[in-house]
Amino acid sequence: MTTINIIGRESDKALEELILTQLTQTYRVTYVKNKSLVQAGQGYELLIADFTELKSLFVPQCLLIMKNGGSVPNISFPESTIVVASSDNREQLLALKDLKCTVITCGGSEKDTLSCSSYGSNALMVSLNREIVAFSGRSILPLEMPLKLCKSPKDIYYPLAFTALRLILDDFNSDLGKLIGRD
Repeated sequence: MTTINIIGRESDKALEELILTQLTQTYRVTYVKNKSLVQAGQGYELLIADFTELKSLFVPQCLLIMKNGGSVPNISFPESTIVVASSDNREQLLALKDLKCTVITCGGSEKDTLSCSSYGSNALMVSLNREIVAFSGRSILPLEMPLKLCKSPKDIYYPLAFTALRLILDDFNSDLGKLIGRD
């Protein structure tokens, strides 16, 4: 089972919607938020916890996804932690710059790890601008990939962060997996 932590405002549900509508198609997702628990899908198990703040982190390997308005917790992170953050949130970037874990930035710049090269009503072309290493240990080289969405996003960060999540999971049971293939 893989642990994924999401940090940010409770009212910000954009990432939660992407996870519950799309990720549950290929994974068994246990989603914990406040006093509720949702379990859906079949396949490899993911534990996803959605917090407004995080007081400690003691897991050997996890992914931490920052919501746009989320504050980076003032705690120590295991070096194996991967953090996904918005490049538009300067406060997050400043808080993450001295950490010894992997930080994946998502935004509109080609300097970001993931950016958007084109954008349509219900789809966008996502660019992986530099190599990242998935939890499986496999290196994923720069590429462009289409992302189909149920509806047009209000904020481009969340589809990019969701794509980062799928790349880190080495998601071969999806359209994305067909693009990146197996070595």
